[in-house]
Amino acid sequence: MTTYQENIPPEVLKLLQHRITEESDIPQMEFLFKIFGVPCFPIRELVAVAGKAKSGKTYFLSLLMAASIKDHLMTIERIPRPLKVLWYDTEQSEQSTQDILVNRISSLVSPDERAAIAEHINAFNVRLFSWEERLEMFEQAIPCLKPDLVILDGVRDLLSDINDGKEAQRITEQLMVLAQHNDCCIVCVLHQNKSDSDRNLRGWIGTELTNKVFEVYSCEKLRDSKTFKVEQTHTRKFDLDQELYYKINRDSGLPEMSEKPLTQDKMFNRDYLIYHGDTPDSPYEWNLQKLFADALEGKPYKPYGVVMGIVMKLGKIQDAKLYYTLFNMALEKKIVTKDALPQTGQQVVRLCGNELPF
Repeated sequence: MTTYQENIPPEVLKLLQHRITEESDIPQMEFLFKIFGVPCFPIRELVAVAGKAKSGKTYFLSLLMAASIKDHLMTIERIPRPLKVLWYDTEQSEQSTQDILVNRISSLVSPDERAAIAEHINAFNVRLFSWEERLEMFEQAIPCLKPDLVILDGVRDLLSDINDGKEAQRITEQLMVLAQHNDCCIVCVLHQNKSDSDRNLRGWIGTELTNKVFEVYSCEKLRDSKTFKVEQTHTRKFDLDQELYYKINRDSGLPEMSEKPLTQDKMFNRDYLIYHGDTPDSPYEWNLQKLFADALEGKPYKPYGVVMGIVMKLGKIQDAKLYYTLFNMALEKKIVTKDALPQTGQQVVRLCGNELPF
């Protein structure tokens, strides 16, 4: 006579080992930093840092690595003890990696704290290796060196084709397992698409990471060419409602926290605003019908990320959170709708009343 357990397929027995209940003994979520007092960069999770070329991604990563030693840097506060960091640089030259380590990270900490850099930050330059070698060494380094924070700059260099869906899924799953099993936060650095009107993370690997990471941070160099902005665009738990603005000190070459440029709220394109008064300071609302119709340019639909970029460019909108607010308002007012293409699953936007051409 067989027991109840013997009648259960092995696949289901394996599944039952991962059942979650209210009594499940699961470690509480831990975070490495706070930014503006908001917990971020969780242990055992993936985080994405993205931006166009020369948008300040490496500057932001330098701040994180310096903050891993300091208690507080600008608005970044380290939560636990000084952190062990693994910086895996796949893109820059060895000279550039060393220059950042010596002349930026070291300069951002106090003289008394500089001795801790050699102990706490393991920086590796692997640009000259093949992607297979980079991946193999990376997978072995994390359990061996036991870092708290891993800076993977950049993740696209651990696979052969960023537009291969299966490969992107494979590497994303490998990174998730590494973070989970080694109690670390892996920060995946990736470029956004080249078009000014598309802020999505590049390639299939960008799509996979967007779906799986805990948070996404977007780095941007503003139009005044002097101010950099870091913005949290996605999160699974704690919303960071403020953006981090900083400038590079001309004399020291180091980032310094700055205020939000004053021009931003006054520079919206008046062609897309409806004023309820006679002066530019009068109350206004956005003409969402015209804004999104102009962005679609008479086409039946456009990719979601492309529409976002065009709307922000037309309206002279620099704050992504404002765009999301306007897009949700346009959805609620049935001005636009968001669909998934049946062939690919790609998210597209169309004006309500315009049917998809298939």
